[in-house]
Amino acid sequence: MNFRKIIVLALVLFSYGHVTAQSGPASASQWEVTEFKVTLPHSEMNPFDRHPLAKCEGPGSSFSVPGFYTGQNKYTFRISFPKPGNWVVLSPETGDRWQVAVATADSGSPGPVVIREENPQHFYYANGEPCFVLAFEADWLFALDLESDDIERTRILLRDIKDNGFNQIVMNVYAHDVNWVKDPKLPAKYDFSNPRQWPYGGDNDHPDYSKLNLGFFDHFDAIIEEMNALNLTAHVMIYVWNKNVNWPESDSVEDNRYYDYVIARYQAYPNIIWDISKEATGYGHNDMDYIVRRIQRLKKMDGHNRLVTVHSFSYCVKYPETVDFISYQNWTTSLYEQMLDTFQKFSNKPIFNIEHGGYEIGPYFVFDGDYDGAEACLDRNYRCAFAGTYSTYYWHDTSWNVIIWDQASLPESDRPRYDYYKHMAEFFNKVNYASYRPLDRRTDRKSSSGYVMTNDNGDFLFYLTAVNSRIATTIQENYGKTMSYQWFNTLTGEYSKKEEVIIEQHLRFEPPWKEQPAVLHLLKQ
Repeated sequence: MNFRKIIVLALVLFSYGHVTAQSGPASASQWEVTEFKVTLPHSEMNPFDRHPLAKCEGPGSSFSVPGFYTGQNKYTFRISFPKPGNWVVLSPETGDRWQVAVATADSGSPGPVVIREENPQHFYYANGEPCFVLAFEADWLFALDLESDDIERTRILLRDIKDNGFNQIVMNVYAHDVNWVKDPKLPAKYDFSNPRQWPYGGDNDHPDYSKLNLGFFDHFDAIIEEMNALNLTAHVMIYVWNKNVNWPESDSVEDNRYYDYVIARYQAYPNIIWDISKEATGYGHNDMDYIVRRIQRLKKMDGHNRLVTVHSFSYCVKYPETVDFISYQNWTTSLYEQMLDTFQKFSNKPIFNIEHGGYEIGPYFVFDGDYDGAEACLDRNYRCAFAGTYSTYYWHDTSWNVIIWDQASLPESDRPRYDYYKHMAEFFNKVNYASYRPLDRRTDRKSSSGYVMTNDNGDFLFYLTAVNSRIATTIQENYGKTMSYQWFNTLTGEYSKKEEVIIEQHLRFEPPWKEQPAVLHLLKQ
């Protein structure tokens, strides 16, 4: 599928500028990234600070997008049209005008991640499909093939992520190096700290903030396009404060130069979600007013209205009206209770635990969380899910400066348990997670143990941790009624045989697997 289409234009030079002659209407598909190119007259202004606008008029809607500099006075507008139909794109600065016939997206293009007014605590795709967000942290993804002529290693990693049920990657535009001691056993081929290229001119140690590195962004384009082709959402953290990046002064012209360029260049991709910064209010950058101003600036520039959040729960709590969903970094033992409290407090927004302290250990130590074991990390994700919220997965050897892109080449004992998350994604997609809501087990006595969710149909999901041998239910409204039930093994992906039961007081259910976590699906007949 061609996700980015370049409109080939004939540029005719007149004394007053450039006008485009278009031989006939161009064509595009809904949510497909389409490029329009213009040439601006020479100016003494820094070319990276010029953002000509393209005005888009179509069926029942209109919006504007900024262009971005590509060299030699040339600028590109990237647009993905939100609706099928006939559109007109106009560049007021140059007089260029294009007519575009936009076809309905094919079934393989779900569109951007959105939030629907009728069910605002869950994510959907623009085509109406529910989106069970299961994210994968890969901060240094940009660096994996940065010094290569292709992105083959990146493709291997992305396809592995996609094949194992993850649908979102939390990633930085740029990060430089970590502050902790590195594993002396780490092979150099897996260490991507201290990249030789970065977004500005010069390098991180000797920056030239007067210009941006077009080669760096061409490479980043290839990553985002590959992710888009795989329907992997790019949760792009525009800044990171604690990875030794030599950023210019906040709110400076140089700061805006980078920030505006990122927004102009990537907003059209339907797989983009914005995050202002990783751990945005920590590490000396705790000026929340600055973040407010960053979001205001983004929203003025982003004609595609991509979702935005901030990797800082303290910010999201104080300024919830500025973000589309709440990001939470919660490592506590009482994870479920705190996520449930947040779900109940913010009834009009999805809740996303971007970091729950579960860092599955790999063959090379990178950074320790509070939970290292594969099963313990999986349990953290299920606790988030049963609190009505979404979560992220970390593996030591892909989440930071270390990236083992070919984990399948490792001895089996060293490989991450990606398969656990494949089972998780398949299960929650099968039952339609967005139709369920959590029951507060502190006040609702539907179960003697475990965690409970229900939907409007009267169906139930019960999550039992490995220490639970059984549950006793008390579903009083269904006494005397027949329900069907089936167990799901979260470690193996196995399902038990579906059976029927007449509901009575203190009915007991015992999973067929001993000392393994499982989910009971109880359905109303």
